[in-house]
Amino acid sequence: MKWYLETTVWPDSIPNNTYLLNDSKSKMIAYVRAGHNTPFKFKNPIGIETRGRKFVEVPNTFSLDVAEEQHLGRVFKVDGSKGNTYTVTEHNGTWDCTCSGFKFRGKCRHISDVGG
Repeated sequence: MKWYLETTVWPDSIPNNTYLLNDSKSKMIAYVRAGHNTPFKFKNPIGIETRGRKFVEVPNTFSLDVAEEQHLGRVFKVDGSKGNTYTVTEHNGTWDCTCSGFKFRGKCRHISDVGG
């Protein structure tokens, strides 16, 4: 999990928030509203659509301790075609991968490689 500041340029000058996202950037664990320093933590991570949005990683300067996400299902380490290693997880038939292909398309070959 890492903190990301959104840098998307919105047409109506909408302020960008800072988000605590999981490794695949598909789930939001917490966020901090623009201009504030107090994070809001969700009881359960919620999905976030990141397509068409831009983010930069920022250091954790917020007073929020969150335990690493526990995978209750299966976890696989898969080597990518360019030497990167991705984490594929499965829980109750729901698959997730840390690669950018999964982030943009919702599916990837890494999941297929492990039988998903």
